[in-house]
Amino acid sequence: MNSTVTSAPRRRGRRLLAASAALGLTLGLSACTIGEADDDDGTAAPQTSAEDTAATEEPADTDAQPPTGGVDDLILTAADAPELELQPVPAEDIAGGLSAIGGLTENVTVEPEHCADFNQDALLEQAEPGTMAIQAGQVGETAFAVAITTVVDDLPERATQIADCPAMTVTFAIEGQELVTESTNTLVDLEAPEGVSDFAAVMQDNSMDMMGQPVENGTFMITGSIRGFGISVTATSATGAIGPEIQDAAMDAFTKQAAKIRDAA
Repeated sequence: MNSTVTSAPRRRGRRLLAASAALGLTLGLSACTIGEADDDDGTAAPQTSAEDTAATEEPADTDAQPPTGGVDDLILTAADAPELELQPVPAEDIAGGLSAIGGLTENVTVEPEHCADFNQDALLEQAEPGTMAIQAGQVGETAFAVAITTVVDDLPERATQIADCPAMTVTFAIEGQELVTESTNTLVDLEAPEGVSDFAAVMQDNSMDMMGQPVENGTFMITGSIRGFGISVTATSATGAIGPEIQDAAMDAFTKQAAKIRDAA
C-alpha cells in the first residue's frame, strides 16, 4: 500500500521531467510555462521550459554520417556525468509526459498570440519507440534532464522564437483553477561545442499566483543538433532563478553529450 502511494508522485515527477526535455526539442515557448500542481505538499511543479534556446550557431558538418547506435546507446548516463546522478526515464514516462503536455496545451491562452504556436506532429513523433531517450538527475534543489532525439526539424527556429517572445502571459486551467503565469525568455550567449549546429540557450523565469501565494521558478535549457540527433539539457528550479553554477553544470552536460555523439562510431 505504501509503495503505491509514494510511487505516484515520483512517476508524475519523472513524466514532468520527460515533458520538459521533450518540449525543448519540439514545441513552442508557451508550453514551457505550463506547470502542474503535482507533489503532496501542493506546490507547483517545475514549469517545463520548453522551448528554448538561443544564441550562436556553428556550421554543421553536412558530410558527417549518423552514428550506428540508437538513442539508448548514445544518451549521457551516470557513468558519463556522475555529478548529476542521472537515471534513465522509462519509455512509458516519456510518452506519459508528452501526452500530459499535449492535453494541457489545448486550453491555453497566450499573449502575444504568436508565442502559442507549437508543433503537435513533432510532439506525437517524439513518443514513438526509439525516437527519444532521456536521463534525469538532481543537484540540490535543481532537476536536470538530458534528452536526445531523432526529431530535429524544429531546432533551427529556436533562436528566432526566443527573440520574438521575450515576455509572455500564459493563462491555463488545472483542476478547475485558472492560473496565470508571467514569463520572460532571455537568450544566453554561449559558444556551441565542436560539431553542433542550431545551437541555442535560453533562460526562462516564471512567476504565478497560486492560492494567494506567489510562486517563482526558473528553467535553463540548451539545445542543438549533431550528426542527425537533437540534444537538450534542461535545468529546472522550483524555488527561483537558475544561478551561474547551475548554468555551468548544464553546459558541461551538453558538451559531454555532444562529444559522446560526435565521437561515436
